[in-house]
Amino acid sequence: MIAYSYIETNLRELDTRFRSSRRIKDKNFASKLAIMELCGWIEESMDDCILTASNRVLKEESNRNWIKNRVRRNHGFEYEHHFKSLIINLIGIWGFEKIIGGISDAVELKFSSELKTLKKRRNAIAHTYIKGVTQEYDAPSTTIERLVHVKAGLKAYDAALREYCPRR
Repeated sequence: MIAYSYIETNLRELDTRFRSSRRIKDKNFASKLAIMELCGWIEESMDDCILTASNRVLKEESNRNWIKNRVRRNHGFEYEHHFKSLIINLIGIWGFEKIIGGISDAVELKFSSELKTLKKRRNAIAHTYIKGVTQEYDAPSTTIERLVHVKAGLKAYDAALREYCPRR
């Protein structure tokens, strides 16, 4: 998994800018950027989990390239459509059932729920621009709270994949 200290630092800086700003527009910029930053980090972290696991267990270069191509064509961070499907591409549905059995239901549920919420928030802000009309955005502090649950989920999946896919 990609180091999370960078995303935490970025989100805290955006939260500081949000809190110190007097202009609504500047607050909106900080809010939108916080969500976009977190979503980008999630997508890269998911990709990193899959690629790291594939490099640990796949012997054939052609198979590693096949997984790399799947990851390259994967443009998103939805649980079912993107992350779960990449894991299944790597270890199969039986393997997925094995690793999911080692992840607490609470962590998995909160993780998938936060991803669903972030997807909705990200789509809402990614396809608009800030104009004179007041729009509602999550404050960076809310995005930081979401990071806590997403990070716990990614760490759990990363640990489960490391256990299931030990170095060869």
